Amino acid sequence: MSKQILFLFTTCLLVSSLAIAYQAGAVPSTSPLWHHELVLALKNGGAYVETEAEKPLFAHRENEHFIPASILKLATVAFALKELGPDFRFQTDFFITKDEKLFVKGYGDPLLTSEELEQIAGTLHEKGVREIKGLYLDDGYFDKSIVIDGGAHSDNPYDATNNALYANFNTIAVRKYKNGTLTPGEAHTPLTPLAYKKAARLKAGSHRINLGGIKSEATLYVGELLQAFLKQKGVLVTGPVALETVPDTANLLYEHKSSKNLEEILKGLLKYSTNITTNQIFLVLGAKKCGAPATMEKGVMALSEFLGKELGWKDFFIAEASGLSRKNEVTPYEMVVLLRYLDPYKELFPKKEDGLFMAKTGTLNGVSTLAGYMPLEQGGYARFVLIVNDTVSYAYKFKVGRLLYAALNPSQKQSVLNKK
Repeated sequence: MSKQILFLFTTCLLVSSLAIAYQAGAVPSTSPLWHHELVLALKNGGAYVETEAEKPLFAHRENEHFIPASILKLATVAFALKELGPDFRFQTDFFITKDEKLFVKGYGDPLLTSEELEQIAGTLHEKGVREIKGLYLDDGYFDKSIVIDGGAHSDNPYDATNNALYANFNTIAVRKYKNGTLTPGEAHTPLTPLAYKKAARLKAGSHRINLGGIKSEATLYVGELLQAFLKQKGVLVTGPVALETVPDTANLLYEHKSSKNLEEILKGLLKYSTNITTNQIFLVLGAKKCGAPATMEKGVMALSEFLGKELGWKDFFIAEASGLSRKNEVTPYEMVVLLRYLDPYKELFPKKEDGLFMAKTGTLNGVSTLAGYMPLEQGGYARFVLIVNDTVSYAYKFKVGRLLYAALNPSQKQSVLNKK
């Protein structure tokens, strides 16, 4: 069965079920036909849609609580833009001691990559570093006991955990051949002792190894990479790579600023729905508002205060920021209030369905969500939040989005609903 036939069949089922909706009192019988179709499509979920002037266009269970999944990331996006500003850049500090020990202190930069570390090594060389007698990593800006509710303790890269100092999203990419030979999985990333250690148990093939299981290893990997890049730049590196707090006697040598500003980071976060990046920013915000070290409790407190005081949210629960937790609870109406706040940053949202609308998606078992903006035929745009409360395919949320788009833009209805 083609996707087109399947969608038309689904639409026919929705329309044929309208009598059930009337009898159940799901929506007033005087509502437009598309209201009833949308209620059925939501599968016991909720939604709220309004114009940019805040005129309601559709409301169903808009004040009831639902699990938001990844559309909750929008809350951290809004909080970060207010608290840090779009031009903010994450920082990593480098210290040197009189006996030529190099110390690195992390403050939660989510995009500290091999490319950044190679650039840092070059800068340190330019600043006169020719020899270091030990490379020491300080990840004390984050509490060591951070656990993300809803996160699985697996080797999958999307389950990578948070840390004040990590590289390459807390993962190592490698390719292993049948004869045991190991090569880098990324052009800019040299193999280090930890890469060889972690790859020893792997079968032949391409792998991305999650370093989140042992946080000390994740931090040490930053040191191993930096050590390799320093050697490439001609710096003599001796002594250990180890964890140690920056001593008061160390001198600040270099403050590295991330090559991407916050606005650029957030655009990527919304496009790829990166859990580790979202919670990284969330933890940093908690530390900035409540003091270091960063903890989940401080992040929850700071984000909840922002949502309550700045947006007027009244009845909600935040367990973590990425949407992984099933304890998170929001209402469709409050999520639309959040979209109002994000109006000036609509262009950060990824375009969906060939550009029909801009939206953030969310998916958990039994939860499928969509939140964003779509144009209106008469001009302007609509803010919308759709929460499907049932087990459906990943693509189903987009079908519901198309149904809403067709209702708000009737002249395009046939082309939108008939598209494969």
